Amino acid sequence: MKPDPENDNLFPLSRGPQPVENLVAQAWKNGGGLTRVIVSGEEWRLSVAEITQDGAFSRFPGISRQIALLTGRGVRLRLSDGTEREVVRAGEILTFSGDLDVEAILVGGPVQVVNLMHPADRPWRMEAVRGGDASGFEVSAARAMVVARGCWVFEGASGQPRTCVAGAYLVLPEGSVGRLESAGDGLLYCVAPG
Repeated sequence: MKPDPENDNLFPLSRGPQPVENLVAQAWKNGGGLTRVIVSGEEWRLSVAEITQDGAFSRFPGISRQIALLTGRGVRLRLSDGTEREVVRAGEILTFSGDLDVEAILVGGPVQVVNLMHPADRPWRMEAVRGGDASGFEVSAARAMVVARGCWVFEGASGQPRTCVAGAYLVLPEGSVGRLESAGDGLLYCVAPG
Protein backbone atom coordinates (compact mmCIF):
# COMPACT_ATOMS: atom_id res chain seq x y z
CA MET A 1 0.00 0.00 0.00
CA LYS A 2 1.38 3.38 -0.97
CA PRO A 3 1.42 6.46 1.25
CA ASP A 4 -1.44 8.88 0.81
CA PRO A 5 0.12 12.36 1.05
CA GLU A 6 -3.18 14.11 0.32
CA ASN A 7 -4.58 12.83 3.62
CA ASP A 8 -1.29 13.26 5.44
CA ASN A 9 -1.18 9.61 6.46
CA LEU A 10 0.51 6.39 5.45
CA PHE A 11 -2.65 4.42 4.75
CA PRO A 12 -5.67 5.84 2.92
CA LEU A 13 -8.26 4.94 5.56
CA SER A 14 -10.12 8.20 5.10
CA ARG A 15 -10.28 10.87 2.42
CA GLY A 16 -10.17 13.53 5.10
CA PRO A 17 -13.12 14.77 7.14
CA GLN A 18 -16.45 13.40 5.89
CA PRO A 19 -20.07 14.19 6.90
CA VAL A 20 -21.66 11.38 8.92
CA GLU A 21 -24.89 11.93 6.97
CA ASN A 22 -23.12 10.73 3.78
CA LEU A 23 -22.71 7.24 5.25
CA VAL A 24 -25.31 4.62 4.32
CA ALA A 25 -27.92 4.14 7.05
CA GLN A 26 -28.31 0.47 8.02
CA ALA A 27 -31.02 -1.16 10.13
CA TRP A 28 -29.98 -2.32 13.60
CA LYS A 29 -29.45 -6.03 14.19
CA ASN A 30 -32.83 -6.11 16.01
CA GLY A 31 -34.55 -3.73 13.56
CA GLY A 32 -35.21 -1.08 16.23
CA GLY A 33 -33.11 1.78 14.84
CA LEU A 34 -30.59 2.89 12.24
CA THR A 35 -26.83 3.15 12.32
CA ARG A 36 -24.20 4.71 10.09
CA VAL A 37 -20.98 2.69 10.36
CA ILE A 38 -17.74 4.70 10.38
CA VAL A 39 -15.30 1.83 11.07
CA SER A 40 -15.94 -1.90 11.41
CA GLY A 41 -13.12 -4.34 12.10
CA GLU A 42 -12.00 -7.16 14.39
CA GLU A 43 -10.73 -4.85 17.11
CA TRP A 44 -13.41 -2.17 17.16
CA ARG A 45 -16.51 -0.74 15.56
CA LEU A 46 -17.52 2.93 15.52
CA SER A 47 -20.88 4.18 14.32
CA VAL A 48 -23.48 6.88 14.77
CA ALA A 49 -26.88 5.49 15.79
CA GLU A 50 -30.18 7.25 15.22
CA ILE A 51 -32.70 6.48 17.94
CA THR A 52 -36.17 7.79 17.11
CA GLN A 53 -38.30 5.77 19.54
CA ASP A 54 -38.08 3.92 22.84
CA GLY A 55 -37.02 0.29 22.46
CA ALA A 56 -34.47 -2.44 23.01
CA PHE A 57 -30.81 -2.31 22.01
CA SER A 58 -29.35 -5.40 20.36
CA ARG A 59 -27.32 -7.71 22.61
CA PHE A 60 -23.66 -8.22 21.76
CA PRO A 61 -22.25 -10.89 24.12
CA GLY A 62 -18.55 -10.41 24.95
CA ILE A 63 -18.58 -6.84 23.66
CA SER A 64 -17.98 -3.66 25.67
CA ARG A 65 -20.03 -0.66 24.54
CA GLN A 66 -19.71 3.09 24.96
CA ILE A 67 -22.21 5.69 23.79
CA ALA A 68 -22.06 9.48 23.76
CA LEU A 69 -24.67 12.05 22.78
CA LEU A 70 -24.14 13.69 19.41
CA THR A 71 -27.52 15.40 18.92
CA GLY A 72 -30.79 15.54 20.84
CA ARG A 73 -31.79 15.82 24.50
CA GLY A 74 -30.63 12.43 25.74
CA VAL A 75 -31.42 8.79 26.32
CA ARG A 76 -31.95 6.75 29.48
CA LEU A 77 -30.88 3.09 29.52
CA ARG A 78 -32.60 0.51 31.68
CA LEU A 79 -30.15 -2.40 32.03
CA SER A 80 -30.98 -6.02 32.88
CA ASP A 81 -28.56 -5.86 35.84
CA GLY A 82 -31.18 -3.66 37.56
CA THR A 83 -29.45 -0.32 36.99
CA GLU A 84 -30.68 2.70 35.08
CA ARG A 85 -28.24 5.17 33.51
CA GLU A 86 -28.55 8.11 31.19
CA VAL A 87 -26.59 10.33 28.88
CA VAL A 88 -28.27 13.73 28.62
CA ARG A 89 -25.39 16.13 27.89
CA ALA A 90 -22.95 16.20 25.03
CA GLY A 91 -19.57 15.15 26.40
CA GLU A 92 -20.95 12.44 28.71
CA ILE A 93 -19.89 8.90 27.83
CA LEU A 94 -21.75 5.87 29.09
CA THR A 95 -20.06 2.45 29.23
CA PHE A 96 -22.00 -0.82 29.53
CA SER A 97 -21.73 -4.50 28.66
CA GLY A 98 -23.18 -5.87 25.43
CA ASP A 99 -24.06 -8.99 27.47
CA LEU A 100 -26.94 -7.09 29.10
CA ASP A 101 -30.46 -6.55 27.85
CA VAL A 102 -30.86 -2.79 27.39
CA GLU A 103 -34.07 -0.80 27.04
CA ALA A 104 -33.62 2.75 25.68
CA ILE A 105 -36.01 5.51 26.75
CA LEU A 106 -35.70 8.82 24.91
CA VAL A 107 -35.55 12.04 26.93
CA GLY A 108 -37.44 14.64 24.92
CA GLY A 109 -37.27 13.28 21.39
CA PRO A 110 -34.96 11.58 18.89
CA VAL A 111 -31.19 11.45 19.42
CA GLN A 112 -28.03 10.55 17.59
CA VAL A 113 -25.33 8.81 19.62
CA VAL A 114 -21.74 7.90 18.84
CA ASN A 115 -21.44 4.17 19.50
CA LEU A 116 -18.08 2.44 20.15
CA MET A 117 -18.00 -1.36 20.46
CA HIS A 118 -15.01 -3.62 21.05
CA PRO A 119 -14.25 -7.08 22.49
CA ALA A 120 -14.20 -6.79 26.29
CA ASP A 121 -10.69 -8.31 26.41
CA ARG A 122 -9.27 -5.78 23.87
CA PRO A 123 -9.96 -2.33 25.32
CA TRP A 124 -10.61 0.82 23.33
CA ARG A 125 -11.71 4.15 24.72
CA MET A 126 -13.79 7.10 23.66
CA GLU A 127 -12.96 10.46 25.19
CA ALA A 128 -14.71 13.80 24.95
CA VAL A 129 -12.28 16.57 24.01
CA ARG A 130 -13.45 20.14 24.53
CA GLY A 131 -12.28 23.24 22.67
CA GLY A 132 -9.33 24.89 24.36
CA ASP A 133 -8.54 21.66 26.25
CA ALA A 134 -7.30 19.35 23.49
CA SER A 135 -3.93 19.09 25.22
CA GLY A 136 -5.46 16.67 27.76
CA PHE A 137 -5.89 13.95 25.14
CA GLU A 138 -2.99 12.05 23.58
CA VAL A 139 -3.83 13.14 20.05
CA SER A 140 -1.30 10.87 18.34
CA ALA A 141 -3.17 7.81 19.67
CA ALA A 142 -6.48 8.83 18.04
CA ARG A 143 -7.78 6.45 15.37
CA ALA A 144 -11.07 8.27 14.76
CA MET A 145 -12.81 11.51 15.64
CA VAL A 146 -16.46 12.55 15.49
CA VAL A 147 -17.20 16.26 15.90
CA ALA A 148 -20.24 17.09 18.03
CA ARG A 149 -19.84 20.86 18.15
CA GLY A 150 -17.72 23.60 16.66
CA CYS A 151 -14.94 23.65 14.12
CA TRP A 152 -11.72 21.72 14.75
CA VAL A 153 -8.36 22.03 13.04
CA PHE A 154 -5.99 19.08 13.10
CA GLU A 155 -2.48 18.97 11.79
CA GLY A 156 -0.59 15.90 10.70
CA ALA A 157 3.10 15.17 10.33
CA SER A 158 3.37 17.34 7.19
CA GLY A 159 2.06 20.36 9.08
CA GLN A 160 -0.85 20.75 6.66
CA PRO A 161 -3.96 21.80 8.63
CA ARG A 162 -7.33 20.10 8.00
CA THR A 163 -10.71 21.33 9.21
CA CYS A 164 -13.44 19.10 10.64
CA VAL A 165 -16.87 20.58 11.53
CA ALA A 166 -19.88 19.44 13.57
CA GLY A 167 -21.47 16.32 12.12
CA ALA A 168 -18.25 15.15 10.47
CA TYR A 169 -15.91 12.25 11.24
CA LEU A 170 -12.33 11.38 10.46
CA VAL A 171 -10.61 7.97 10.49
CA LEU A 172 -6.85 7.97 11.08
CA PRO A 173 -3.92 5.56 11.30
CA GLU A 174 -1.86 5.64 14.50
CA GLY A 175 0.26 8.72 15.02
CA SER A 176 -1.14 10.71 12.11
CA VAL A 177 -2.38 13.72 14.10
CA GLY A 178 0.22 15.91 15.71
CA ARG A 179 -1.92 18.82 16.86
CA LEU A 180 -5.62 19.38 17.46
CA GLU A 181 -7.37 22.62 18.39
CA SER A 182 -10.73 24.37 18.50
CA ALA A 183 -11.84 27.72 19.78
CA GLY A 184 -14.81 28.30 22.06
CA ASP A 185 -17.19 25.53 23.00
CA GLY A 186 -16.02 22.93 20.46
CA LEU A 187 -16.58 19.27 21.37
CA LEU A 188 -15.42 16.11 19.67
CA TYR A 189 -15.17 12.45 20.54
CA CYS A 190 -11.78 10.80 19.98
CA VAL A 191 -11.43 7.02 19.83
CA ALA A 192 -8.14 5.29 20.63
CA PRO A 193 -6.86 1.88 21.76
CA GLY A 194 -6.51 1.25 25.46
